[in-house]
Amino acid sequence: MKSFSLLNTSWFTISSSHLYPVLSVPYIEYQKGTLAKKLAKLLNYDHLDSGLLYRILAYEFLNLNEDFKKLVKIDIDLNIFLEKKKIKKMNLRSSKITKVSSEIAKLKFVRQKLISLQRKFANYPPNGIGSVIDGRDITSVITPNAEIKFYIDADIKIRAERRLSQLDLPKNSYNRVLEELIQRDLQDKKRKISPLIQTEDSHYIDTSKINESEVLAKAIDYIKKKQILFIDCI
Repeated sequence: MKSFSLLNTSWFTISSSHLYPVLSVPYIEYQKGTLAKKLAKLLNYDHLDSGLLYRILAYEFLNLNEDFKKLVKIDIDLNIFLEKKKIKKMNLRSSKITKVSSEIAKLKFVRQKLISLQRKFANYPPNGIGSVIDGRDITSVITPNAEIKFYIDADIKIRAERRLSQLDLPKNSYNRVLEELIQRDLQDKKRKISPLIQTEDSHYIDTSKINESEVLAKAIDYIKKKQILFIDCI
């Protein structure tokens, strides 16, 4: 075990499985991304959206005419997350990429490739301070010894409404989006490799009836109660 001071005043103990403090945020609700980004900014931590890794692989896979042999050779440079304009142009939130990313996530060699990449990010965050990582198997597989774990959830119908707004889709797309969410949840929870689960030590937050600011407030309150990370800017 190693002890580090954070923000000059608070001491905490972290697991020997990684060198820097890690907050992990598994989810089935898209607001997790907003929460993870805000927490990372607040703590001056690096943020990694692990779901985008699978979406980038799906994007490349489609561009390779769905050739599995070439998929094995694809390498992802984490610096791509700094190229926001390039990420935006890739349209990684499209229905097609969502479906393909969920399919390739079932493949053992794909998960092994990305697990090592994510753990490297957790062990050696670029800024050398700490990391906030969100994804569907983060707390259970990628960073099981993370200092803080959140499980972000919401009613499936509300999630569909939020997804419509997020993707700026017409209202008549609601039923399709709802069905896609239902199927993806079912697929991710039942897959044999790294299924989506809520670990016992994850703090559950239901965002169905609260806004982004209230979600952040609940997360900060939990962090303070754990007395692991000290936030002196709140």
